Amino acid sequence: MFRHNAESSFCFINRLNGNGNLNDELQQQGEHEPTSAILDYCKRKFLRPYVAILSLVGLNPISTDMSNVRACCSYVQALMVFFALLLGYVLRYICGYRGDRGFNSYRDIHPATANSTDGGGGAFSPNTIGELLFGYVVPSGLNLLGFVSAVLVCKVIDHEQLQNLIERVFLMSAKPKRLCRMLWLFLGLALTLLLLLFAYACCVVIMQPEKIIKIAWLAELLRNWELCLRVALLCTVLLQDMVEIIILSSYYIECYLLRVHLESLSHKLLMHSIDSLDWMREVLEFRKLLERLNQHVAIPVCFLIVMNLSYAFAGLVYLFKDFDFHYCALKLVLLNIANVMLWLFLGLLPFFVASSVTRVCQNAQANGHQIRVRPFVYHNTSAEDLNSTLMFASSLDMSAKLFRMPIQTNYLCFAILVISIVILTLGMCLNLTALGKI
Repeated sequence: MFRHNAESSFCFINRLNGNGNLNDELQQQGEHEPTSAILDYCKRKFLRPYVAILSLVGLNPISTDMSNVRACCSYVQALMVFFALLLGYVLRYICGYRGDRGFNSYRDIHPATANSTDGGGGAFSPNTIGELLFGYVVPSGLNLLGFVSAVLVCKVIDHEQLQNLIERVFLMSAKPKRLCRMLWLFLGLALTLLLLLFAYACCVVIMQPEKIIKIAWLAELLRNWELCLRVALLCTVLLQDMVEIIILSSYYIECYLLRVHLESLSHKLLMHSIDSLDWMREVLEFRKLLERLNQHVAIPVCFLIVMNLSYAFAGLVYLFKDFDFHYCALKLVLLNIANVMLWLFLGLLPFFVASSVTRVCQNAQANGHQIRVRPFVYHNTSAEDLNSTLMFASSLDMSAKLFRMPIQTNYLCFAILVISIVILTLGMCLNLTALGKI
């Protein structure tokens, strides 16, 4: 399937790795098999580390060459992560910990008084039905649905399409080493976001007074297990954040690979290093991979987007309206502001990534017009072939989708404008006294 790329791939192999490992492999395998060397480099430097990271939360895909024992262990691992997530949701409710504001009780903002009945300086307040439903059940359900749908995509629906995408991009790209560097860059940014989310949880748990159990009768029963509950809460919060970050990072990486793949195809067509008929075939294969991204890979991301943006907007309302700044420390205010910014960033970033893929797809539609005005590149090509390529490129209607809607940069900028105006309006209309009086 990829043999037609062998001659074009051989030109940049000697430059890869500074004439290092991959060039030595070519000498061992013979100069007539550069495609095999590229695929081997892809598996060692990109595919295997990527799958290993997915396997941390049981999201590694099931391949046809995987043994039955390994496949069974993979399903068992995903099941264990599933039950660990359920345990984490129960601990969140028991301790009154919410993703949009930390601990839900007012003990985290009111000072301790001599008349306090608990160690935290405030009374236990029971949850209402609305708070239980929208504060714990719905966000936890969205997080769990995101994980379950990601497991179904990776283990049931995928059928090695991820490996197919990665191998195609490596064979088409003129800079495979850059693809590996970008992989580690994405993973480094993902690790940074994970550490920031976990740092917020650690700070809030440490700053919370002695008792963190919100249910009164359970607090008396587990009075001697406070430290264990804190550690268990932090561990489950870390697992939930890790699941989310890995799912989102996988979506970002696949969007980047699709963008690089289509850009490489467009560049080869404009340079006339690929036949127009082969270019059409490759674009049709790209369309299949894009449909997989829109119809399957984007589903868990959509669940997480709803959860993240809900956390962000609920945290904003809490900051502007419900948060009593007269009784809280400035560091707690700053922590909640940072928490809102993190959730807002995680909620909006998938739209920016999807819009970059849509932009490349729109640029590919102009390829037919561009080759028509290149007389020195396509001077030996018949007008009939040029017109066929022009009609095919102009008929392309491809875009990255979230929530079954095409994501475009102009609509995204308008949404960001609306969000900014809403935030400014809340700040103007509500009495924000975080910095005190002058």
